[in-house]
Amino acid sequence: MLETVRNFTALSEEFVEESLRLWPVAATAACIHDYDDRLPDDGPAGLQARSAWLRDLEQRLAASVVWEEMPTESRVDYALLRSRLSVVRADLEEIRARVGDPVRLLVTALEGVALLRVRPFATLEERKETILARLMATSDHLEAARAGLGPMPAVWIGLALEVADGAPGFVQEVVHELLCAFPNDAERIEHAGVRANAAIAEFRDALERALEAGADADFAVGERWLDFLLEREHMLPLRSEALEPWARRHVEALRRTAEQEAERLEPQRAWREVVDEVRRAAASDDPTAAMVAALDEARRFVGARGLAPLSEVPLLVTTAPAWAQPLLSGPDCLVPAAFDVEPAGLVRLPPPELARLSGPATTAPGRRGPRLDAARLGWPGLHLQGALAIRCGSRLRRLAVNDTIRGGWALYAEELMVEEGFCAAPEDRLGLVLDLLLAAARGVADLALQRGRMTVTQAADYLAAEALLDRAAALAEAKRLTLVPTRAIGALVGRMQILELREEARKRMGARYDRLDFHAALLACGGVAPALLREELWERLGVDG
Repeated sequence: MLETVRNFTALSEEFVEESLRLWPVAATAACIHDYDDRLPDDGPAGLQARSAWLRDLEQRLAASVVWEEMPTESRVDYALLRSRLSVVRADLEEIRARVGDPVRLLVTALEGVALLRVRPFATLEERKETILARLMATSDHLEAARAGLGPMPAVWIGLALEVADGAPGFVQEVVHELLCAFPNDAERIEHAGVRANAAIAEFRDALERALEAGADADFAVGERWLDFLLEREHMLPLRSEALEPWARRHVEALRRTAEQEAERLEPQRAWREVVDEVRRAAASDDPTAAMVAALDEARRFVGARGLAPLSEVPLLVTTAPAWAQPLLSGPDCLVPAAFDVEPAGLVRLPPPELARLSGPATTAPGRRGPRLDAARLGWPGLHLQGALAIRCGSRLRRLAVNDTIRGGWALYAEELMVEEGFCAAPEDRLGLVLDLLLAAARGVADLALQRGRMTVTQAADYLAAEALLDRAAALAEAKRLTLVPTRAIGALVGRMQILELREEARKRMGARYDRLDFHAALLACGGVAPALLREELWERLGVDG
């Protein structure tokens, strides 16, 4: 067994180290700063080199590790590594949807700079050189990536153009901040900004030409690869053909519940009018102050009720850059970095000027107030889950992010806080139901879009009709769903898996069941799919398998 564990540990560490080198923005996100001065090689040669290394590592893992000989936690890590190898290889070699995505290529360059800017792991003077290096590297990154782009879906080009429209202002903000701090280095700073914006403009022009030429490749991965991702990435034995009607049943049940909650709130009014009123009331004149206050209240509530183990990792509130707005359905959470010496999380709110232009029904997308957001994003939601995940044993596990646990825990956390009375107002109960309804409708649209059974327009119609979104919000949601297959359905399934695990724990533990212990054990397993952590969870809870 010792030899097997040693072999696996060596291969696992190789995967972590080489992945961080080959995906340097991901390394920055994890607070590994050896590669902060560069962007990934997303050209054909770079992608081929990654694929060859992954294939070789996968073969060595299969040849030298007997997973049955390892302890439970190592077996989970083994399954996690096998999952990552097969999914990333499939992306590079077969699916290619997430590789040739122009939105991802732009976001990689912009996020690479944004992470260096918003995470103060060093003084600004120390970060200045890597920020400038990444601004300078934007040109080579986008030029190499453009050489490998094949036919692109029109919806992706449109989203990439929206991201590109917000990029010059962001670059100028970065340049202005550096000029104020380092006026003696003005020439280099201004040159880096001009070079980055010129590269983005050139990339944007190429996308516009492709759109004008009639580019509209199919974004759908198809049923075969959708089922592959469900099985290999999320460890689900279910197939998309069965999951779609399951998600549709959730939509139907949640719509009935939404109607009941709205009628209970104001029985004399039409229930859709009540929904619209709750959406409008969720808007705040000072969203930052409202979010800060709600997060503080949520943390104190979780501690006082003993709902989950608290973390001392701080959670700050900031504004998302304008370029990120097309990719956000509302506030989001940048979880603490896996290897940060002084980790912190960030709740990123939509830019105020865009929120005012769009209106609450588009930006939130118009349902939840700050207390529900605080539960979903902060305590005990995504931030707490991320803050505890980075304390997991192996480096591989600390880097793990799976949509079934991440998205599933966010939905579960929001629901838990309503159950426990933090979000006690009738409007909050309706807001929760509407959030769950949107999650279920997203799951349906995710599967239907990727199976080629819905167009973007049809998905927008479905989300408007079933999730009660206005047309602009529904269309924005539908476009985003084309980018990452299985993310939406993963969150819906993950919530159900957590609820099922909780009920199973209650039955198996009887009088010994304690919700704090259950949540602590679940969160201690890190960012792996719930289907993968069952055995480890029962061991942590002292329950016989």
